[in-house]
Amino acid sequence: MAVLTGSLAQAIAAGPVLLDGAMGSLLYERGVLHTRSYDELNLSQPELIRTVHRDYVHAGAELIETNTFGANRIGLARHGLADQAKAINRAGVELARSAAGDRAYVAGAVGPSGVNHGIASASERRLARFALAEQIDTLVLAGVDAILLETFTSILELEMAIDVARERGPRVPVIAMMVFGTDLRSDGGLGPAEIADRLVAAGADVVGANCRVGPAELYQVAVGMVGHGKPVIAQPNAGLPASVEGRTLYVANPEHFGVFARRMLKSGVRLVGGCCGTTPEHTRAMLGAVRMLRGEKLDERIAINPSAGPSAGDGHAAAAAGPAPPAKTPLAERSRLGGRLARGEFLVSVELTAPTGADLGKTRQQVAELAAGGVDVVNIADGPRASARMANIAVCARLAAETRVEPILHVCARDRSFLGLIAHLLGAQGLGLRNLVIITGDPPKMGDYPFSTPVYDVDSVGLLRIAAGLNAGIDPAGKECEPTSFVLATGAEPAAADRDRELRRLEDKKAAGAELVMTQPVYDPRTLERFLDDVGGLGLPVMVGVLPLASHRNAEFLHNEVPGMGIPAEYRERMARVGGGPAARAEGIRIAQEALAAVKQRVQGAYVMPPFNRVESALAVLEVARDRWRPA
Repeated sequence: MAVLTGSLAQAIAAGPVLLDGAMGSLLYERGVLHTRSYDELNLSQPELIRTVHRDYVHAGAELIETNTFGANRIGLARHGLADQAKAINRAGVELARSAAGDRAYVAGAVGPSGVNHGIASASERRLARFALAEQIDTLVLAGVDAILLETFTSILELEMAIDVARERGPRVPVIAMMVFGTDLRSDGGLGPAEIADRLVAAGADVVGANCRVGPAELYQVAVGMVGHGKPVIAQPNAGLPASVEGRTLYVANPEHFGVFARRMLKSGVRLVGGCCGTTPEHTRAMLGAVRMLRGEKLDERIAINPSAGPSAGDGHAAAAAGPAPPAKTPLAERSRLGGRLARGEFLVSVELTAPTGADLGKTRQQVAELAAGGVDVVNIADGPRASARMANIAVCARLAAETRVEPILHVCARDRSFLGLIAHLLGAQGLGLRNLVIITGDPPKMGDYPFSTPVYDVDSVGLLRIAAGLNAGIDPAGKECEPTSFVLATGAEPAAADRDRELRRLEDKKAAGAELVMTQPVYDPRTLERFLDDVGGLGLPVMVGVLPLASHRNAEFLHNEVPGMGIPAEYRERMARVGGGPAARAEGIRIAQEALAAVKQRVQGAYVMPPFNRVESALAVLEVARDRWRPA
């Protein structure tokens, strides 16, 4: 775990930031009766609270909340503890700070006062303001890095709490979160955008939502709050509560949180964490997504600049003083694909998934069908959707040796450590594999192996730096090595929700050594046209991704569940009219053909991702590009 540098405000600005999860429901699961005041445990059972904080820090949380959610005078009065309000809040900060050390920031958690603002009298509202002011003042004086206002159901009370926090700690960031229902509406029927605007106007530094609903619902809420002037935070429950043997439990799989954390962050959300029912395991599941989307600086510390090699001032003076590294192999000489790329020819490839077992017979048959149709380049995915399959490096090596096709090896940063990635690349070179698609990789999803841990020592940018450095004859430590001769492709999402970030990432990828862009599937020609306009200045050739839809259900899943895969309503309606089966597959091919035909003059190639390795669908889609593509 990294040591913190800078203020919390700077960390949020750089983003993303990972918060901890639930305190109350976790204490309940650890045997504390719900009739107790959980806030008072700061005084009577401090080691229990400190242990929970430490568990979250060890799981990767970078911002932990004090155990003070209900520690205002009104809330504590129900337990006869009103006169201990200040002591409980001070103890809450001390416990969180002792667990956080220099590994995490501490936010003072503040919940609603307990006064129903919808029907409260003026005097009751004044009492609520005083109670929250007393609590916030105590937390700020105790040294919190932020005030975190959470689980508010009244927009009026939350606006009041923000005003109080601004008065009590004008230099302390204020994070404000509302509760939304399953209808994606909050107090008075207000939607996410309306709530975001009001919280920003009230003075919040971070706006968002937490509690009541699970990650799928809160994702829609949080995305609706993005773009309203302030960073957005989301802390969903672990699904909706269920009663199991008399206990209220939240049963969402932690791996599900990892998936939705990535979706939220890619959609512009800046801070993610958990609420009721979440545990350190949920936090750990989100850590990989945070590290990936942040583009960890680890790769910048240890991966060289491939275009320049080490210099006398970068700590590798001995290497710099030696003979110049070997010249990089010209692109046209690295592979058949590299030659076509160098000559500006239209490129075609079809993506296949590796078998789930060790038998390559079916894959060889599919490759033979593609070769007969003129396709002599295939790309083999690296554990797509975090599934367990034969290692794609083995599949590519066998195909290169036993067939007429030239494979493209996907290399994913998810499953291998830094050293493992270097070994993997050198192994590919040794096996004669020359074409690489460098990707960060999806975090592990729900499935047969939910305990699988993502690594993400580097992301795609860092991995490109490593591969480009090896091409230049320099290893990541700055030492000379025998140069590799890879053609380096990378991925891009033309329909990414955060378009500016995607374009910045693509600039970083080119600077790191990318020579070809292979996009995610795009169905809306306008989206792709805009993307091509944006990236035209980079000078990177683009292969457009095409995925023929298999059914209406498939179309809805891709549209709603896969980031960057928006499918226009017109196409989804067309798929709905045909349903499933052969008619649906035929309609999906027609839609894919239309998408490819609309942009084929503006791209340097196409690669088709046929569902279930249906190569006949891929060949049918490519028919519309015969005027640009010369089959092998």
